[in-house]
Amino acid sequence: MKQVNEINEGGVNGLGESLVNTNSESFIVLKEAIRKHSASRSDADKLNDKITSLRFQMESYLSTENFSEIIPAGSFIEKLLKLTGISKKRFSAYIGYDYSNFIATLKGRRKVNPDLAIKTGKIFGISPSIWLHIETKNEILSYLKTSPPSDKYNLGELLK
Repeated sequence: MKQVNEINEGGVNGLGESLVNTNSESFIVLKEAIRKHSASRSDADKLNDKITSLRFQMESYLSTENFSEIIPAGSFIEKLLKLTGISKKRFSAYIGYDYSNFIATLKGRRKVNPDLAIKTGKIFGISPSIWLHIETKNEILSYLKTSPPSDKYNLGELLK
């Protein structure tokens, strides 16, 4: 059997080793244990993991200093709907939103407001503040694209 090594920058065993032998007995045993555990989980648990993964993506977006990409907060709602198989029309009716306004929010033409953030947060278990922080980050990024910050504003100058 041909040995296959894959590069894993952080290492899987915490030792910082960057090569993983995917044909080793210990790797195969671990892979099988993970597969069995995954197969035994309920659909609700699997869905919850997917929602949690998306929440981590949202938090990652908030923490990055990438100023070139703006991701509308509504696009994360759209991803949640896709994950859960809930139609946009059904969701907008369920939360009492006009469908066309809801679609505009998903596409970034309208902002996620506190009401939508609270309702969506309650349904999916994601803090409403995350949605609003994404909107705030996007506003700042949009502003910086059109009006770069001036160097004339600094504490040293103000204290003179």
